[in-house]
Amino acid sequence: MKSTKHLVLSVSVIALASCAAVPVTDKNLPFSDISTNWSANEEAASDVQDGWLNDFEMTALSNFVEEVLINNPDFQATAHRMEAAGFTAKVTRGNLYPALNASLGVSRRSIQNPFVPSNNVSAGLDARWEVDLWGRLSAQRGASDSNYEAARYDYEGARLSLAAQVAQTWFDAMEAEAQAELAARTVESYERAVRVVEKRFARGLSTGLDLRLVVSNLEASRASLSSRRDQLDQQKRRLEILAGRYPSAKITAAGDMPDLHGDVPAGLPINLLERRPDLQAAKARLLSAGYNSQVANKALLPSLSITANGNNSSQGFSDLLDLDNIFWSVIGNLTQPIFQGGKLRYAAKGSQELFEAEKQVFARTLLEAFREVEDALSSERALKEQVIHTGKAAENAIAAGKVALDQYGRGLIKISTLLDSQRQSLAQQSQLLSVKKQRINNRIALHLALGGDFINQEDIQALSINENVPKGVINQGSAL
Repeated sequence: MKSTKHLVLSVSVIALASCAAVPVTDKNLPFSDISTNWSANEEAASDVQDGWLNDFEMTALSNFVEEVLINNPDFQATAHRMEAAGFTAKVTRGNLYPALNASLGVSRRSIQNPFVPSNNVSAGLDARWEVDLWGRLSAQRGASDSNYEAARYDYEGARLSLAAQVAQTWFDAMEAEAQAELAARTVESYERAVRVVEKRFARGLSTGLDLRLVVSNLEASRASLSSRRDQLDQQKRRLEILAGRYPSAKITAAGDMPDLHGDVPAGLPINLLERRPDLQAAKARLLSAGYNSQVANKALLPSLSITANGNNSSQGFSDLLDLDNIFWSVIGNLTQPIFQGGKLRYAAKGSQELFEAEKQVFARTLLEAFREVEDALSSERALKEQVIHTGKAAENAIAAGKVALDQYGRGLIKISTLLDSQRQSLAQQSQLLSVKKQRINNRIALHLALGGDFINQEDIQALSINENVPKGVINQGSAL
């Protein structure tokens, strides 16, 4: 049985090799040197699940993601561009069929006596069809269809990326809220310390220096609180802009930062190439470039077109359908380019170079995809350890701050020790909030790198019945 690495490579070219007209096969895709250093785990293929955003059990977040997908202007623009690409593909497909045009003319004139007018009615029917001798028109259709596929996957990628951005910004706002609350508690802590120092100073047990130092820390904590509140408002405005709302900083994204349970297995899933929309879009653009190269080469070959026309004229409408008066003709034209100043050959060479360039773009996109997965997996393990150790550090720092305040009140320690313990407590608690948020955002980035979906099938069906969503905006399946 093939190893996981070889299976991963094969997934992306099965569809490409299934049709003789497809301009790319596994033999000329740039895969040979990419898998040398992969760290794929044979058992890591089936652990990525769709609808994972609901695992946070945050209904407000899930509902907000749905709102953003409906109202975000950039996402809606991407959806309309996808629809436009679909119509363009249908236009190109129409070139394979005959073109039929009808004409009708009516004139009134005098031949000899200007007072005796004569009427003339004419009707005609013209048809033209270019025979697809060498498959040039089929290649044009293939290029247009591939462009539509690329636009469709761009839309899927935009949906996935936007959902990730919303989720990460949501947790950024949650952290900002928690940091503001921590800053408020810090102000209260320093206020208690000031009261303790003032009592000792009034009894002559501490110096004016102690009082000035603790008041200085109190004012600094108040300034930090103001800054934290401003950062919170900015994060709220970012969320509101994503949802197409006016940025009034009224949205609520509060609550306890959720803890992530369970480990993510190391390695790359077998179906990564099928799940990542950007890889599918790069593959579709590669196909389009290949088809365009075929079109340019086949433009050097002869073209055969057939034209037919029929017309009839009479003095009244009633005689137009008289078969005896209908004139018709059928003409076949065979055209071979002879001298074009070399422009057709150069166009063919240029299209081939663009095709080769798209191969390298696909290879780079593939490498970037695996780098993103490896980075996210590495950060997942590191951030998990940081959360554990920072949590223990914060727990001990909080306890130390309480003990320091009590001991200073009894004259057992210096003011510098009290202030250091309070600063340490604040720093460790703030760091814990930051690290927990970083781990959550990295988990989101990991699912984005793996092509994991953000909305389950029930949510998709609920969104699809919303009349404000453009046709085609809601994909009827999970992430590709």
